Amino acid sequence: MPITQPPAQPTQLGQLRTFISLFLPICLALLIIGGMHYYTFYTTEHSSIESTESLNVDLAQRMIREDIADVVKDLRFLAAHIESQGLPEALPWTREQRIAEEFRAFAKNKGLYDQIRYLDDKGMEIVRINYNDGNVEVVPYVELQNKANRYYFREALAQEPGGIYLSRFDLNVENGKIEEPFKPVIRFGSPVVDHSGNKKGIVLINYLGSRLIDNFSRAAASIADHIELLNGDGYWLSSPRHENEWGFMLDSNIRFQNDNPLAWQKIANSENGQFETSQGLFTFTTVYPLKAAISALPETIKTVNDGQQQFPRWKIVSHIPHSQIASTFPLFLKNNGALYLSMFILVFVGTGVLARTTYLHRIAEAQRDYEQRFRHTLENIDLAAVALDKQGKVTFCNNHFLDITGWKREDVIGRNWIRQFVVDDDQEQVSGIIRQMNTPQTFPSHLELRVKTRDGKPRLITWNNTLSFDSKGEVIGVTGIGEDITEMRRTQRELLKLYQAVEQSPSSVVITDPQGDIEYVNPKFTEVSGYSAQEVIGRNPRLLKSGETSRDEYSTLWQTIRSGGEWRGEFHNRRKNGELFWEAAAISAIRDNEGNITSILAVKEDITEKKRLEKEVEKQNRELALAETMAAMGRMASMIAHDLRNPLSSVKMTLQILDKKADPAVSADTNELCRISLEQIRYMEEILSDMLSYSRPDALKPEWIPIDKVIDLSIGMSQRRQHKKKITLRTRYHSGLPTLYADATKLRQVFSNLIANAFQATVDRDNPQVSIEAMIELGHEGTNVRVNICDNGCGIDAEDQKRMFEPFFTTRAKGTGLGLAIVKRILDQHQASIHVSDNTPVGTCISVILPINPAAQESTTENREHEQDSYRR
Repeated sequence: MPITQPPAQPTQLGQLRTFISLFLPICLALLIIGGMHYYTFYTTEHSSIESTESLNVDLAQRMIREDIADVVKDLRFLAAHIESQGLPEALPWTREQRIAEEFRAFAKNKGLYDQIRYLDDKGMEIVRINYNDGNVEVVPYVELQNKANRYYFREALAQEPGGIYLSRFDLNVENGKIEEPFKPVIRFGSPVVDHSGNKKGIVLINYLGSRLIDNFSRAAASIADHIELLNGDGYWLSSPRHENEWGFMLDSNIRFQNDNPLAWQKIANSENGQFETSQGLFTFTTVYPLKAAISALPETIKTVNDGQQQFPRWKIVSHIPHSQIASTFPLFLKNNGALYLSMFILVFVGTGVLARTTYLHRIAEAQRDYEQRFRHTLENIDLAAVALDKQGKVTFCNNHFLDITGWKREDVIGRNWIRQFVVDDDQEQVSGIIRQMNTPQTFPSHLELRVKTRDGKPRLITWNNTLSFDSKGEVIGVTGIGEDITEMRRTQRELLKLYQAVEQSPSSVVITDPQGDIEYVNPKFTEVSGYSAQEVIGRNPRLLKSGETSRDEYSTLWQTIRSGGEWRGEFHNRRKNGELFWEAAAISAIRDNEGNITSILAVKEDITEKKRLEKEVEKQNRELALAETMAAMGRMASMIAHDLRNPLSSVKMTLQILDKKADPAVSADTNELCRISLEQIRYMEEILSDMLSYSRPDALKPEWIPIDKVIDLSIGMSQRRQHKKKITLRTRYHSGLPTLYADATKLRQVFSNLIANAFQATVDRDNPQVSIEAMIELGHEGTNVRVNICDNGCGIDAEDQKRMFEPFFTTRAKGTGLGLAIVKRILDQHQASIHVSDNTPVGTCISVILPINPAAQESTTENREHEQDSYRR
């Protein structure tokens, strides 16, 4: 009798019992799994919705804060730049021109601001820049307005130095009406102080609110159909339903709390959160615009702003109705119904098959257990594993291999490795390696091989190969464990390409560490600067400094880089040989995955020749414009002189004859009319003379002359008017006045005109006084003679001072407006200058600064500029 009984033969009843014992538990398990699956699906979907809402609300809040912070940085940059340049204390014309130039360039570069204005401490607009669809307009002086009574001026000026004023977010109003189409704006203001800390005005920026709203919508694009921006009173600033927006500006009471009173109570009394009501899921957070603005300021300025203004708040709210949240079950059935039906059928069929094959499974269990332990090891490593037999057919592959190649297991097992998976160019080489299995001593243990993937893109894998042997020691196959190095090789090629691009770049490239010490320079840097890489590695780029860039500019550069921005500008640097050159630079930080600065990159272009050509073109344009103007003036003056002088001479001669032959019988009135006519003819001759003098300037006839003698002769030419008007004239000549190399006739014309103007300015004074003082002045460009002509007359207002040397500009009823223009022309010919200032306590002072030797002065200036270019740091 056998020691063990043979297994009982399976019967239909036994198979049925086995089927039922397997089928019912599996069905129950399938039902439980389905319920758990649905619960997990519902929980996941709900959590995903909550997370998505919270994430998008936070992104929108962060975007608003960053937008406001960027505007504040721009505002403080403009205010600090004006202060650092000393513009609040500059002459009005210089201040307005330079601020307008700075604002125009800034507005064009940024393209974000509707208006940029500079107002003085009285509320008067000094400069206003309008930006509209890419067009930058400097508003003419006559259109500038006084904003002293506007709330935003008073509140901005009330801030401490360095402080920030932020207006409410509303619609732009022009001439008392809301501008259409609607233009949302936020006004940002900051005081401007002089070097003593006294407030001299404010910089005011009108930020286009539509950009903030667009950025807000883009930041939360995935929930744009139900995210809203509210002000502190519940009015919509942005809503998917645009008709609800700006109720507080349109005298409408459409507010969030009207439809959602319970939700608004929670939102209004909390900073942020997420909750559900009968109306749905609400996610909200609070934005404090002023706090966002203050956060962008340096720590020393933040304390100035704290507590100065109330902190208005905005609310970002997303709302999903319950109907949208509760729609998960139909979605679950749609996504998984076919799966569970298939699983039920599969369970039914599979259970039958399983019941039939249970016996066979038990017999093979031991062998499978061994194979599973072996393959389990290969399955759990993060490397590709493939086993081949001696014919090159695949007997095993792990999941990692399938993941990186995209093949399914059934597409791999049993297939010929060479034909199916090796690229054509490598098939011959791999065939030879397969044949080498018969000689284990020569079989390669390491191999890099390109493997075909399902999508046709080969992957480069490095294989470590191990031969498998049977119990008799015969080779039965090979197992390869491989690592995908495709991306590593691609990265190496990209790095090489990038390195070659930088090395061959036509621009200088400099990379430093976070402290500014040079780590790398390309050959172009050596070509431009003259320094080799070995000379500059480990050193600071300040070795190129010429001293012309201020500390404030460098401070702005570093602040921009460390804040994550890109700084662009120009440097006037020095080469190794001491020669100065211009560079246009773009500098930014290189950050790691955590956002920490690891290096600083500078890309620079030599623009020295470009700068020189720009100056040359500008000079030629000025000369050409002047030549054209003078040519036109000359033609006009010649025509007038030709057509009027001869008739005037005839009339003048006739009147002079009548005057000499005065008949006592003729009435006194007739003689008076004759005298008046002669005076008018002389006046017209003076006009013609001035026009010819201005339009056709004579060449200088210089000689060495004493300045005091020239002034005395000029005074003598005006003595008749002085005595007639009883004007007190005082002259003072400092001792040691040098002689000048100049045209005496021209200078007499200059001083005669200026003295006559001073006499004319005092005609309405009870005690008219004019003083003339000549002295030596030591300037940066050599020794000069300064002549001051001052009067106690009515004075000249600031606007007239700006235009008084323009041709044909005059404030008198009589006069050509060419006298001072001729004076300016003559002084320009002498390379001299003229300045206007107010006299104390009343009147005007004209200062003429004459170089002793204009030719030498020009040479000295050129030498000085060359010296500065060579030695200035």
